[in-house]
Amino acid sequence: PLRPALLGNLVPAHVNVWMGSSPEGTCTGLHHDYHDNLYVLLRGRKRFQLFAPSDAPYLYTRGDIERIHPNGRINYKGFAT
Repeated sequence: PLRPALLGNLVPAHVNVWMGSSPEGTCTGLHHDYHDNLYVLLRGRKRFQLFAPSDAPYLYTRGDIERIHPNGRINYKGFAT
């Protein structure tokens, strides 16, 4: 697999690429991803508000939380993840 030196010993298994442009800026609603992401901003600015995995029970999640892994991944009751 592709293994850029920047990643050290990490091996990217899933890669997401998001590109866009807007003179007014863009807004992404509160969400969590199932895979790690590397965000590259080519122009403009983007503000991120990050929450610790321990905050998940206090947020509006997509279902009932079964387990929160140390890396922040969330398993929901009734959903295979």
